Amino acid sequence: MFLAPRELRTTHAEVVIPGLSPEFDGYTIVVLSDLHQATLPGVSHSRRAARIAQSFDPDLIALTGDFGVSFHHSAAASAPFYRSGMRTLGPVIADLTARDGVVAVLGNHDYYYDASTVAEWLTSLQVKVLVNDAFIVERKGAQLAIAGVDDTVEGTRDSEGGCGAIPAQVPRVILAHNPDAILHFSAELPVSLVLAGHTHGGQVNLPLVGALVRHSRVCRASHPRGWVPNDRVPLFVSAGVGSQIPLRFRCPPEVVVVRLKSIVPQPTFS
Repeated sequence: MFLAPRELRTTHAEVVIPGLSPEFDGYTIVVLSDLHQATLPGVSHSRRAARIAQSFDPDLIALTGDFGVSFHHSAAASAPFYRSGMRTLGPVIADLTARDGVVAVLGNHDYYYDASTVAEWLTSLQVKVLVNDAFIVERKGAQLAIAGVDDTVEGTRDSEGGCGAIPAQVPRVILAHNPDAILHFSAELPVSLVLAGHTHGGQVNLPLVGALVRHSRVCRASHPRGWVPNDRVPLFVSAGVGSQIPLRFRCPPEVVVVRLKSIVPQPTFS
């Protein structure tokens, strides 16, 4: 058990994306989720996560919400903690670089503080904030859509996953803070991959029992992070970098490195 968990692991995931052009084979997305910048374990923890992210020379860095610490029922009292986190975390985020930029979605704690203020702060740091919106990246004419949805509980749900303006044939990766966002997607929505956070991997995982707390309907006690089985979409959930309560057991914080793979056509013989 860690009262102020400083261990940071790197978790690698590869996923085959149907319809993905070979031009995007190996496309690397690094996910930094739930930074929850606060006093413990300190900004050095976030800096270390950022250094790890940069070491993979990513195509995209995705920040999947909850940048500070705030409390739903005492937002005004906890606002100074969130503002302090913004001040210390800002330079760390500003130094992040990736070929296709740094993108972010908002989480419930960002809403508890003030979502519009957090969005403006991120934008000032050259981060593209996606609120039920998407953009397309290109490689030699091939396309990949990157979308982001609003927080499922505190924000505005979008059945189109932010992809309303994206042609159906374009593969898309959807970023969400809360994995339960997938429960509100249209059954007809084509989704290549969803990357989310929010659960902190359960934080405390007991043998035979699993995660005690997940705050998610999709993530079961046996699958609070990583690839989460469901009958809707390919879903990967990060255990996060930080946590509101600095306590973890059998669930270290992590930086997630996702590599997209295309299906390479096999040669045919006649």
